[in-house]
Amino acid sequence: MGRLVVVSNRIAPPDDKKASAGGLAVGVLGALKAAGGLWFGWSGEISNDEKPLKKVSRGNITWASFALSEKDYDEYYSEFSNAVLWPAFHYRLDLVKFQRESYEGYMRVNALLADKLLPLIEEDDILWIHDYHLLPFARELRKRGVKNRIGFFLHIPFPTPEIFTALPQHDEILEALSDYDLLGFQT
Repeated sequence: MGRLVVVSNRIAPPDDKKASAGGLAVGVLGALKAAGGLWFGWSGEISNDEKPLKKVSRGNITWASFALSEKDYDEYYSEFSNAVLWPAFHYRLDLVKFQRESYEGYMRVNALLADKLLPLIEEDDILWIHDYHLLPFARELRKRGVKNRIGFFLHIPFPTPEIFTALPQHDEILEALSDYDLLGFQT
């Protein structure tokens, strides 16, 4: 069996005790310590300068992180993930602030992350993708020829069909989920 490759919006760097105390970090670190592998995600840094992927290894775990540009942070993270998906998935359509540019940014960043992860993937790795920030991520990997097993876990509620279909691109998002081999839901 290959490595476990965990992909999440943010990573908990090995030297950041505060970031490592949360629920996702505790579960992911336990699995990575047992299996060995790679944790890939955004560093939390915003920079408009192109920076190389930052890698840190401790024992059998490697953390690989990257910065987002201000535009990518705004559109992917603030405007679509947190101002559209998060409220909609929590049944609060009254709080959704949809903008076409933010959806395009969300898709663009998922494609960018797939490009950044691709050279790190080994043939027998198992990929475990986390949360609503990365709903279309498997689709982007499949477009790039990745045949590895890819699982996804959603850490927030998945909305009813009535709520979900209120999102303008609900069909594209739902189709993208079909590129995962396994889907897990918190509720």
